[in-house]
Amino acid sequence: MDNRDSSLVAFLFGAIVGAAVALLYAPKTGKETRAHLKRITEDFVEDAGEKGMEFREKGKKFVEEGKTRVSEIVEKGKNRYSKIFKKQEENPIKIEEEKEEPEIL
Repeated sequence: MDNRDSSLVAFLFGAIVGAAVALLYAPKTGKETRAHLKRITEDFVEDAGEKGMEFREKGKKFVEEGKTRVSEIVEKGKNRYSKIFKKQEENPIKIEEEKEEPEIL
């Protein structure tokens, strides 16, 4: 975990502890406080579910774009291979000459 991640974790932990202390010292009855905590928890769970769905959709989109890009690259590779193979069939001596290593001076 890098420094930025640990700072974020410390901030979130501090925020949670601060909120808990504020709720405990709030001028509400225990019943009101529990109801308030329940609403906060339900809202949090609902928001987390929505964010999860957003991440899922973004993930699907990312995967589909990746598949498309890989397919394009594979197709370009096949075309390039076909062109080189065709050149070799047309003029095998020339291709072999091009493959020879240059002399070291």
